[in-house]
Amino acid sequence: MAETIDVEKYLSAFLGEVPQGIEGDKQMRSRVAVPFMDTTDEDVRRDELNAAEVNSWLDYAAWNLFDFILGRASEGESGLIPRQEYETISFVQQWNNYPRFIRMLTEEIGVDGLLDLAKTSSREIGTKVNVTRNWAASVCPILGRGIGIELEQDTADGRREDLDTIIQFGRRLQHGTWGGGSGFVSGRQYAVPTLAPDVLQLLIDQVKPLEDPEELAAFRKFNARTELFGFMLHYDCRAGMADTGPYPLPGGRFAIVRDHFLNETAYPWAGVAAGLPYAVTQIMVFSSEKVAATVNEIQTTFTQPSNYLDYLEGGVVFARDKIDTPMSDIRVLSKEEMARISDHCQRGTLDMYKVLAKKSKEEKIRDGVMVYTREFLLPHASKVGIWDKFQEEGFDTMHPNAIAAWPVLTSDRAAEILTPVLLFGNGFPHVSNIRK
Repeated sequence: MAETIDVEKYLSAFLGEVPQGIEGDKQMRSRVAVPFMDTTDEDVRRDELNAAEVNSWLDYAAWNLFDFILGRASEGESGLIPRQEYETISFVQQWNNYPRFIRMLTEEIGVDGLLDLAKTSSREIGTKVNVTRNWAASVCPILGRGIGIELEQDTADGRREDLDTIIQFGRRLQHGTWGGGSGFVSGRQYAVPTLAPDVLQLLIDQVKPLEDPEELAAFRKFNARTELFGFMLHYDCRAGMADTGPYPLPGGRFAIVRDHFLNETAYPWAGVAAGLPYAVTQIMVFSSEKVAATVNEIQTTFTQPSNYLDYLEGGVVFARDKIDTPMSDIRVLSKEEMARISDHCQRGTLDMYKVLAKKSKEEKIRDGVMVYTREFLLPHASKVGIWDKFQEEGFDTMHPNAIAAWPVLTSDRAAEILTPVLLFGNGFPHVSNIRK
């Protein structure tokens, strides 16, 4: 008789054993053979990894994904977009597609160039070359590997060079951002203070008190409308937003720096964003005595209490008009322009709903695959100036394995495949010492 699996046990702890959070990170560090979730100047430069390094990274990444998924459980969906379907197909597409383009990018600028590229988030606001992409560019395609193995498209020891390439790409980005130590936010006490002190100070110097109830209400409305618009423009996922912080400030305060990406022209439906800045960035200041905050791997803030915006003490909003607008030209938004952008985003969200309502489920899945596959490499390729080359080389072309996975991952069988991948540790199977 088959053993009955207690799903609730697996929902409460990774493999039914390791909890979420800081204690989970501590336990995983004691379980892995080598601490390869951390980076050093030496180990990010190697192209070939040994089995112990790979398996330790896979084990930690599997727990980290579990930790992230439970934290994401409260995130809503629009109901119009088949997000699970397009995300899981995207994972398979990424696993089969990313290695070639990661090598193309690495050949273009070298390992040192990648490390320098990843420093972008320390010097700029309104950039997608950020911590979210550090995580997603490696974990998501390797999750696609796990799905492919479940679908018998691959084997655990197959394509070791591709596996090494993806792991090292993510680790190089992490190392460039943090300069060593834990590459994962879960190993950094769930804090993402990436901005350099001098850059942060330039932003903080512009913060104004939000004591007037009308001003506070307008700020909160701006936050809600721009967030929802960015969410919908990016097909119901959090690629359109990113928080950094918390940043400790004098006087028992801290700041959260929040990017909302509004005018991403990479997508055919981006006309709904015409006239908006590429990104807006909110600097939000709170009392540490009234609010406690953490930030996760995809740069989402969690607070105690959850109604943290009720305690907002000061703020300011900046606009980055174009994707390549230099930091010297970032500008503070007036109350009048904030109101205009807020109203535009409200209309734009309704326009986006109308766009979606006209599309079939298959069209929305294809659009979603485009978004989810582009988002984790397009920012880097654009920054380097080779995105056009990526497109010429067929970046958006669906891989045969992704096409083959489509019917299963959009059917009632999806749960049969995804549950063991996401909950039971099957998403990150070990490799042996045999390289294929």
